[in-house]
Amino acid sequence: MSNGGESLATIDDDAEDTGTPRRPTLQAQFLNLRKQEESSSPATNGHDDADKDERAPIERTTSDAGLNGSLGDNLNIKTARSLSTPGPLKSPSLSLNLPPGTASGLEAGPAEEPRPVNWDLWQSVVCEGPAAVARTSGEELNQAIASGIPAAIRGVVWQVLADSKSPEMEDLYRTLKARGTAADVEQQQQQRPAPVSRQASQSVLFNTTEPPEKDWEVASSKSSVHSEHSTPATSTLPSQTSPPPSVIGDDADAQARAKALAEQNKQEAAALTKLEKAIRRDLGSRTSFSKYAQAAGLQDGLFGLCKAYALLDDAVGYPQGVNFIAMPLLFNMTEEEAFTLLVRLMSKYDVRSMFTGDLSGLHLRLYQFERLLEDRDPALYCHLRRRNVGPQLYATQWFLTLFAYRFPLQLVLRVYDLIFSQGLTAILKFGLALMQHNRVALLEMKDMSQLTTFLKDKLFDAYIDKSPSASSLLEGGFFGSVSGGADKEVYRADEMVRDACDVDISDAVLASYTAEWEETQRQTQEREAELENLRTSNGTLSARVKVLEERTEQQDNDHVSIAGDVVRIKVENDGLLDENEELKVKVEELQKLVDSQPAELEAKFKEEMARVLERNSEVQSENRVLKEEVEEMEKALVDIKLKHAQAQQDHDELTRKWMNVQALLKS
Repeated sequence: MSNGGESLATIDDDAEDTGTPRRPTLQAQFLNLRKQEESSSPATNGHDDADKDERAPIERTTSDAGLNGSLGDNLNIKTARSLSTPGPLKSPSLSLNLPPGTASGLEAGPAEEPRPVNWDLWQSVVCEGPAAVARTSGEELNQAIASGIPAAIRGVVWQVLADSKSPEMEDLYRTLKARGTAADVEQQQQQRPAPVSRQASQSVLFNTTEPPEKDWEVASSKSSVHSEHSTPATSTLPSQTSPPPSVIGDDADAQARAKALAEQNKQEAAALTKLEKAIRRDLGSRTSFSKYAQAAGLQDGLFGLCKAYALLDDAVGYPQGVNFIAMPLLFNMTEEEAFTLLVRLMSKYDVRSMFTGDLSGLHLRLYQFERLLEDRDPALYCHLRRRNVGPQLYATQWFLTLFAYRFPLQLVLRVYDLIFSQGLTAILKFGLALMQHNRVALLEMKDMSQLTTFLKDKLFDAYIDKSPSASSLLEGGFFGSVSGGADKEVYRADEMVRDACDVDISDAVLASYTAEWEETQRQTQEREAELENLRTSNGTLSARVKVLEERTEQQDNDHVSIAGDVVRIKVENDGLLDENEELKVKVEELQKLVDSQPAELEAKFKEEMARVLERNSEVQSENRVLKEEVEEMEKALVDIKLKHAQAQQDHDELTRKWMNVQALLKS
C-alpha cells in the first residue's frame, strides 16, 4: 500500500480555477473529528444525552463556499460531514431510528462502557499512511483494527486504508449520477462540458498509472451478463454527440446522420431508464435496510452510487449485491467519498472480479475457502463433500455481499474494518471461524438438505448472545434480511471478530491455491477447446459425408434403370445356366450308372459269397463249441448222479441206524 500521508494530503490545485469548491483533506477531517470527540463527554464517546438534542445535521449550500448566487440557490446540499466546503465539521445528532454502529446512530441500546481510543495511533495512520505505521507499530495497528475502528473516524480511516481519496472521481460521480436528469439535459443544451479522460477514470478502477492515450466521453454501461436486472446505460447525451455543422458534407448526409443519432439517443435513454428502474426495484423490495437508508436520507445516495458505478464499469454494469456492499459506506461518509471507495474496493481489493461475466473471482474465492477447509479440518470437509454440500451452496453470498446480507450493521462495519485492512482474506477468515465454531453441529447432521439449511440460515446462531449485556447489545435486525428487520438477535461481535483474527492464512498458501485453481481452469479450458475442435471437425466431416451421400444417391438414381435391366438379363442367364448344368449332371449320372452295373453286380456277388463262407465258418466253430459243452455237461451229469446215489445210500444207512436207536430207546 502506498504512503497515504503524501497521496491523501493532496488537494486539487486547480479547484479555484475551475470553480469547484476546495475539499478538506482526510487529515483535516480527522483532526476536526478528533477535536470534537475529545471535547465531548467521555461517558458517551462524544454523544452525551445533555446536548444531543441541541446538535443538528450540518446544513450547507454551495453559497457557503463562495459560489455565485444562482448555483447556490439551485444546489442545496444537506449532509453530515459534508466535504463540499472547507468549513468546520460537526458531529451529527444521535438518531435512535438508525441502526447501531454508524456515525449518525452510535448506540441503539443501553449505553456501553467507553473504550479507550488511541487517537495518536489513528492520527499517525491518517497522516503518515498505514504502510508507515505498519512498519513501526504493525501489531498495535492490527489489534486496534480488530477491536473496531472508532465509529466517528471509521469513514476517514477506511479511505486511508484503501487510499481512495480522489477529487477527480468525486467530480466524475456527480456527472454520472446526474446522467439523464432534466438538469443534466438542460445544462448540456447550454454548453458542452469537457470530456472526461477515460484513462483517468480507468486508472482508478483498474489500479493503473499509465498515461492516457486518448480522451473519451463517459462510456455507456453494458448489461451485466449474470444479472437479470443489469441494464445498459447511455454513453453520451444527444448534445454531446451532435456533429458540428462544419463537418456536414451535404443535406442528405446530414439528415441521415441526424436520424441515426436520434435513434441512438432514444435507445440509450430507454436503456438508462431501464437501469434506473432496476436499481430502484432492488432498493425498494429486496433489502430491509432500505428503511435505514430512508431514515438517514441516504436512499437517493444509494441509488446514485449504484447508478454511477453501473455507468462507469460497463463490463460489470449493475449486478445484484452491489447495493449491499455500498450501503455500509454511505453510513460513514458522503456519496462522493463512498463512490471513490466503492471503485477502490472493486479494483484494489478485487471485488470486481466476482461480478464479471465469468464470475472468476467468486469461483477463485470459493475454491480457496474449500481448500482451506480441507487443510484445516479434513473431517468436516469430507463430511460435507460426501453429501455434495459445496461452498457454492452456502458461501456465495458471503463474498458477493461481504456478509452484509446477514449480519447486523454494526457487525458488518467490523467486517469491513478487517476487509480494508487485510483484503478479502478477511472473508475467508470469518467463513473458517464460522465453520469451526459450528463443527460439532455440522458433523452430527447427515442429510444434505439439513446441512444446506443450517449453513444458510443457522450458521451464525452460534454467536448469538443469549444473555446480552449493555456493552454487547446489537439491535436493529439483520442488515440484509428480507423479513424487514423484524429479528432482534444479539451477537457477540467481539468474539466473532477475535475468532476470525485468530485464523492465520498466509499469502503463500493463498497463492498456491490460486495457482492450483488457475491450472484447473487452464486444463478445463484446454479440454473445452479440444472438445470444440472435435465438434468442429465432426461437423466438417458430417457435412462431407452428407455431400457424398447426396452424390451417391444421385448416381444411384441415374443408374437405376440400367441396373434393373442388368439384373433381369442376369436372372435369365442364370436360369438358363442352371437348366444346362442340371441336364449335364443327369447325363453324367446315367452314364456312370450304365458303366458301373456289371462290375458292381460281380463285386456284390463276391462280397455276398465271402460273407456266406465267413458265416458258415463261424457257425461251424459255434457247433464245435456247443458240442464240447454238451459233452462236458454229460460228464457233469454222470458225476452228479453218482453223487446222488451215494447220498441216497448214506441216507438210507442213517435212517436204519436211527430206527435202531429208536428201538433201543423204546426197549
